Amino acid sequence: MKIKNKISNINKDKLKRKEYIKKEIKRIVLLSIIQNLNLKPIKRALALRRFSQLKRNTSISRQNNNICLKTGRNKGVLRLTNLSRHYMKQLSLIGNLQNIKIKSW
Repeated sequence: MKIKNKISNINKDKLKRKEYIKKEIKRIVLLSIIQNLNLKPIKRALALRRFSQLKRNTSISRQNNNICLKTGRNKGVLRLTNLSRHYMKQLSLIGNLQNIKIKSW
C-alpha cells in the first residue's frame, strides 16, 4: 500500500509538471494581454476569460519542487540531496552515506 502511494505521489507530480510546461507560454501571453492598457477592452476581457478558464495546476505556485526521489515525500526534503530526512537517517544508520556522521540521532 505504501509503495502505491509513493508511486502515485511521484506520478501526480510528473503530470502537474507536464501540464505546467504545456500551458506556461499561453499563460504568460494571456497575462501580458490582460495587463496591456493599449489594447481594446474587449480583447482584454476575452483574454481574461480564457485566463480564468485555465486549470489551477498550470500555475507555477502549484508546483512542488521539494519531493523525495526515493520515498515520494514532499515535506522534510533536504535541498542538497533531494532525499527526505527519514530516508537520510535510514541510510546513515546503515552506513551507506560517506562523510556523513550522525550527531544527535
